[in-house]
Amino acid sequence: MLVNSIIQNAAIALNQRCGDRAIFEARVLLGIAIGNQEAVYPHMNIQINEKQERQFYKLIVERINGKPISRIRGWREFWSHRFKLNESTLDPRPESELLVEKAVFFARSKLLHKNENLRLLDLGTGSGCLLLSCLSELEHAVGIGIDISQEAIIQARENAQLLKLKERSEFFRSNWFEGLRNLKFDIILCNPPYISREEKQDLQDEVLIFDPEQALFSDKKGLADYEIIFSNLAKYLNSNGIALIEIGYNQLERVSDLAHLSNLHVYNVSKDLQGIPRCMILCRPNNTIL
Repeated sequence: MLVNSIIQNAAIALNQRCGDRAIFEARVLLGIAIGNQEAVYPHMNIQINEKQERQFYKLIVERINGKPISRIRGWREFWSHRFKLNESTLDPRPESELLVEKAVFFARSKLLHKNENLRLLDLGTGSGCLLLSCLSELEHAVGIGIDISQEAIIQARENAQLLKLKERSEFFRSNWFEGLRNLKFDIILCNPPYISREEKQDLQDEVLIFDPEQALFSDKKGLADYEIIFSNLAKYLNSNGIALIEIGYNQLERVSDLAHLSNLHVYNVSKDLQGIPRCMILCRPNNTIL
């Protein structure tokens, strides 16, 4: 049967939650229900049995209640790759791709001609999306991803396997820099928890209910984890390396001050597509190639 009517009815139910995306999301949810992870289009002639129809309406209810499409289907596209998610991994946001973009540019323009064996570190790796996206672009690089959640580490390892990057990546549980010994890195990536607990009531349900709390919130008005990271960063950063740190929409001045207090140089701050300062690039003061 043509699926146009069932999609239209579902879109009406989804409208308040999804707005202009209601029809598209209804098509995606129907695709999930019938075992096709892609969107179903109105012209398609498909058979939907009772079990699939029940599953479809179950997914509609989940979406109405705020569960993101990425959580329903179990993966998010990031840097043109699919990253599987679990309850302990942050759902990657498009703005975080800016860290990958800048890391790859820096590696290719500043480092690769000097060092064919780049070493990367991803602090709070979650799904592994930052590290693995960089490794997919930099064929001579290797990297380590650490996270306080063992469940996140398990998911990152699976993603590395799926992307055929297992041989060039290592993931293990660590509370920030614990367990890294005396290793040094050319590029350090980090999207830390940076939301103030006072801002909790401002978050959308998709974030507040379904993202892991420990990946979102930080004490001291969102700055506590920056303090920990910055106080240790120089020890693990090669003299000509860089760190790319994601920051919140209103944190530029305060995070810059914390970097200076830890004797780190703020080389550059890049804005996301909304014009919000998002990616802070840090280095040691003696960096000679920037």
